[in-house]
Amino acid sequence: MKTTFAIAAFATILAQSAQAGELYIVSRCAPIQILTGWKTDPFGSSSPVFVNGKLVGHLKICDALRTNVVAGNHNVRVKLAGKSDYGVSSDAGISVAAANHPVYVVMSNNDFTHAEVVSSEEGRQFLANVRQANK
Repeated sequence: MKTTFAIAAFATILAQSAQAGELYIVSRCAPIQILTGWKTDPFGSSSPVFVNGKLVGHLKICDALRTNVVAGNHNVRVKLAGKSDYGVSSDAGISVAAANHPVYVVMSNNDFTHAEVVSSEEGRQFLANVRQANK
């Protein structure tokens, strides 16, 4: 009986890990940052990022954060250190559906009040822009 439970638990763990995906949260870069790599605020503060209420990292302008999530709906919140309480910065955050492939959430503006899930192609391009600017 113990063996059956152990096998069932192991199978559940494997199934959950097989359904895990990557969640990228990306803050757009301004065109000057993409072309020159110049940051407008290299020493500026960063905003804490929460997924399902758990702190997963910090995000600056022209930056990206990656975390692993299981398939399903997740709440994403980027708290802008008390400067805003709207959209993705609010306590409600935004709901993001994740699957077993990368999902890209891109900030619509530099005050992190709005965000949207974009296609994989668009997400990879935004991520490439951030990486290019931060070389």
